[in-house]
Amino acid sequence: MEKHLAIYARKSKYTEKGESINNQIEKCKNYLKLKYSNENIIIYADEGYTGYNLNRPKFKELLEDIKSKKIKTITVYKLDRISRNVKDFLNLKELLNENQIDFISVTEQFDTTTPLGNAMLMISSVFAQLERDTIAERIKDNMYDLAKTGRWLGGNTPLGYKSQKVTTRTNGKNKSSYQLELIKEEAEKVKLIFDKLIEFKGISKLESYLIKNNIKTRKGNYFSRFALINIIKNPVYIIADKQIIDFFKNKGAKIYNNINTKNGLIAYNKRLEKKGKTYKEKDIKDWIISTGKHEGIITSAKYIEAINILEKNKNKRLRIPKINSSILSGTLICKKCGHYMRPKLRKTYNKNVRNFSYICQLKEKSRKKLCTCKNIDGITTDKLIIQKIKEIKVDTKKIKNYLKKKKIEVKANPKIKYQNNKNKINNLIEKLAYTDKDLAQEIIEKIKEIKKENNSIENLINKTITKEKARIIAEKLLKNHMSLFTQLDTVNQKHLINKIINTIEYDNNTLYINYKDTKIQ
Repeated sequence: MEKHLAIYARKSKYTEKGESINNQIEKCKNYLKLKYSNENIIIYADEGYTGYNLNRPKFKELLEDIKSKKIKTITVYKLDRISRNVKDFLNLKELLNENQIDFISVTEQFDTTTPLGNAMLMISSVFAQLERDTIAERIKDNMYDLAKTGRWLGGNTPLGYKSQKVTTRTNGKNKSSYQLELIKEEAEKVKLIFDKLIEFKGISKLESYLIKNNIKTRKGNYFSRFALINIIKNPVYIIADKQIIDFFKNKGAKIYNNINTKNGLIAYNKRLEKKGKTYKEKDIKDWIISTGKHEGIITSAKYIEAINILEKNKNKRLRIPKINSSILSGTLICKKCGHYMRPKLRKTYNKNVRNFSYICQLKEKSRKKLCTCKNIDGITTDKLIIQKIKEIKVDTKKIKNYLKKKKIEVKANPKIKYQNNKNKINNLIEKLAYTDKDLAQEIIEKIKEIKKENNSIENLINKTITKEKARIIAEKLLKNHMSLFTQLDTVNQKHLINKIINTIEYDNNTLYINYKDTKIQ
């Protein structure tokens, strides 16, 4: 296979400053024309992508071409076009070494075809990350200093406020900043939330009250428990006075700026880095709290009382039962109001299995005021849907193609390779008894190498067991037209239902099944 010269170019965003994508490519081409003759050049360019990570479409394409043995040399205008992270760069360098690919940085004159160029490349990658980390630390320190002054630093604007741009003139220059401005209508909702929490002494009753009275978020949705807890815990609403300052000081928070008995508080550095879809809140000792430039809504006494209610209820047992046997939660929808129907346990049993019903969430939370959809028997409904799924005729070929795309199908049996390696090790150990000292060390190194490979294979076997099981189950299901559905556990039954059905709607008497396209997605 003919190998190509690759040029990689990147720019974080489109601007007239700095080296444009086209300029980077042109300078790389000129370098390659001098070093190589008329070899084919492939361009990989990512515009609008940061160098902080490797999640870039054209860079991923380049990696795939490296693994496919299509690349001879990678050329960049500058090292940081690839990455500013040493770990990422070292992983890439290892991949290049494995595939015997040279790396060239045109501006910095790093050429890994020479030992000196190779060494300088690694040193430069360390300094590139150092520069990025220094900039990040400087920005972080600057944000901390601004937070201490009570300035609004952006983010999701809390209910009750809007973010307003403020321009000031200093030393003949205009400077812009942002501060929160009260929205009276939303502020009344915030006051109501605090008042009703204190009245009801719990989030569940507060949530039901707001739903029954059709009080919604600024986006027109009903308030969830999570949203309500976030509102109540947010210091932004508290009118700054001595009582609240003492409250946060006693908890170990860092307090800055003067007390102002009209303005609200600003709390910064509350959340850890995002993990998946959620943020984890930091310990209050890490918070930076200062008096903001916005008008407060809630008195300190009311805030403290609300927080104490949350703390008191936090460790109470959640009374909503977990239904492990229900398979339609997240799929079954009330046709009357469009809300999901959740499983709810009943006191009776059916052949040692606890009976349950599916109940509309809006009906339950509004105490039947906003929806009157009838409950539906859970066991009967689940059985009916399973029967309907079994009757579906699915193209086996399509499922196999789907599994292939998802890399679920195991290409080769790693256990065979593992056993062959063990046999090799045994043979080499036997040879050691008849080998002189000079060759013995080479054999020992070979044994270590094979053992290392077997450790990798063992990890691969552990990772692919569940995938292999998934493939076998899927093929059995197809061959028997879903007759083995009941052999799956509840989690896999739900997963399979979600692959076949978009939603199931219920309107008191009838179930409407909305199947997905016959093509596997």
